Amino acid sequence: FKNLLKTIKNEHFLLNSLTNDELTDRIEKLRKSLAFSPKNVETKEFISKWFALVQEVSFREINLKHYDNQLLAGLYLTEGKVVEMKTGEGKTLVSTLPVSLKALEKKGVHVVTVNEYLAERDQKLLGKVYEKLGLIPGLIKNSYPFKKKRKGYYSDITYVSNSELVFDYLRNNSVFTTSEIIQRPLHFCLIDEIDSILIDESRVPLILSEEEELEESILESIVALSTAKAFLPKLEKDTDFLLEEKNKKILLTETGNKKIKKFFRIKDFYTLNTPRIAETINLLRANYFFKKDRDYLILNEKVCLIDPFSGRLTPGKKWGEGLQEAIECKENLPISSRSKTKLSITYPNFFMLYPKCSGMTGTAKTSEKEFTDIYQLKVKEIESRKKIIRKDLPDLVYFTEKAKWNGAIKIIKNCFLKGQPILIGTSSVEKSEILSQLLEIENLSHTVLNARPENVGRESEIVGLAGERFSIIIATNMAGRGTDILLGGNPVFKAKKRILEILSFQQKIPVVSSLCFLLLKEKYFLNPYSYLNDLQNLPYSLETAKEELKFFYKIFYEKSARFCNQENKLVKKLGGLFVLGTERNETARLDNQLRGRSGRQGDPGISQIIVSLEDDLIRLFANQKSLSSYADNMDIPLKSNFLTKAINLSQKRLENFNYESRKDLKKYDDVINTKRYLFFKLRTTILE
Repeated sequence: FKNLLKTIKNEHFLLNSLTNDELTDRIEKLRKSLAFSPKNVETKEFISKWFALVQEVSFREINLKHYDNQLLAGLYLTEGKVVEMKTGEGKTLVSTLPVSLKALEKKGVHVVTVNEYLAERDQKLLGKVYEKLGLIPGLIKNSYPFKKKRKGYYSDITYVSNSELVFDYLRNNSVFTTSEIIQRPLHFCLIDEIDSILIDESRVPLILSEEEELEESILESIVALSTAKAFLPKLEKDTDFLLEEKNKKILLTETGNKKIKKFFRIKDFYTLNTPRIAETINLLRANYFFKKDRDYLILNEKVCLIDPFSGRLTPGKKWGEGLQEAIECKENLPISSRSKTKLSITYPNFFMLYPKCSGMTGTAKTSEKEFTDIYQLKVKEIESRKKIIRKDLPDLVYFTEKAKWNGAIKIIKNCFLKGQPILIGTSSVEKSEILSQLLEIENLSHTVLNARPENVGRESEIVGLAGERFSIIIATNMAGRGTDILLGGNPVFKAKKRILEILSFQQKIPVVSSLCFLLLKEKYFLNPYSYLNDLQNLPYSLETAKEELKFFYKIFYEKSARFCNQENKLVKKLGGLFVLGTERNETARLDNQLRGRSGRQGDPGISQIIVSLEDDLIRLFANQKSLSSYADNMDIPLKSNFLTKAINLSQKRLENFNYESRKDLKKYDDVINTKRYLFFKLRTTILE
């Protein structure tokens, strides 16, 4: 692409001197040229001219210009490849290049993000660029009514979360008239955090279900689960049943089989719908494998699942095969009505329906084999614009979990005393709250970001301010958080925070322009929702925001920017952001995602992971006998090349285990997928 990059830069140079009207004319002229020959959109000549226009429009509209590495990434994405770019390299801006190019074909482009916040943020940020290019950007949210959703899908470019896109596809294929269809035929999609969607979430099918309304069915579940729960104390672990933790399975022994047969008066296990067996096994699984505050939260007397990879709640999702009801029974909650599956599909099989699919992530190279073998997607690694100077320190290994937490407190204390910001990654809500309690005992001020509703609403603000001096942030998972951590603080978030504090009487009104601020307060109390909405969407809402709000935002932003620039220099001298992982993840790719929050765009930074021999990964996949010899002093971190190799091997075993599991699932689902595709196609033909 060297020659093509050179051509793009030459084309862009010629655009610098054009007025806005002349630039608009150039855009229209190029767009009209496709009317006679639509296939020209894929020629190098057209791509070079269009990329140059996008580069210039982006600079004029949102003051962001594509660098050479971003242009290169855009070219690879246009070809339908997976691009790896490190955190802070501007993947969001890169997307404007292939997305706007493919949108010219007028068949619809889907930009898929891991959550609605990112979809809305990116649509608002880049909307000005697309509109100047003569394209219509749309947004899809779960709360949108039918007409608004349909309008979003029929826009040139549609921003949507992965789950909502797939559920809308399933709903599309369960309607009874063409007027109920909201999606167009699939054409091109760009997936942000593609490894999270196609790999981490590939094993869980998305199920469109409907609840069984029969009271008899709910009553039957309650009776069955209550009986099974009363029987559980009679079963002994390792005698009546065995735990297979890797697969989260319960294996009944011969003794256990006899006890169950006797208690439930069963003659033959192999009779269809043998009563109470499924409920007993599900209750055992619920008790031994699924933990509150790790796998789920209880909100309003309902079990809400936690996504193990993103650390977010997944509203509306339920475990199948009676497991959901078993967990509700375990927690003494009302038993929900059972649901029956209408339609289902996995993420891999859905995204393979697109004629062309591409994706971006900060960590694709470690999963290159899977992208190539299963999805036939090539991975291209894009060099960072600035050299990464982050120091990745070797793991600290403790014998016990207690010693590991004590070690974590020492590292956090050391950073705080210097003023160095630190971000601590934990594996669950439970672990984040254990660490939070330990920090409270030490009187260390900190912020927790986990799946609890009170924390989720402040997600972008918490992450945005994680680079400030003396900042301590505990986060359950950093994958897909979508907000860059700027050393010294983020002036946008600081300005918004200051305005909100003054409006809510948490700070005094500034002497300068105090009369104007009183006027703003008076209007704010008359219509608080409108002002809060404008404030939340700043800086994207600047053009449409109330004049007085716009005025004060600019004042506070300028002050915050000056302050953050000074702080940036101080934080860099302290070594940048310290990222501390409190255990190894299922794959090295997730560890790298956490490390990647530090050292963005050539900034200094430090990362380190501390583990204990009691962590699930090591306990289940390492050789415990060979590791037990290292238990000389439990409070001192262990140092040994053998230990490091053993931990790496444990992680590799788990990666291979999960890879084979995903591969097998894909093979099985491919058989169903062929029939599903033909059935949906026939159904659409009949409707039309």
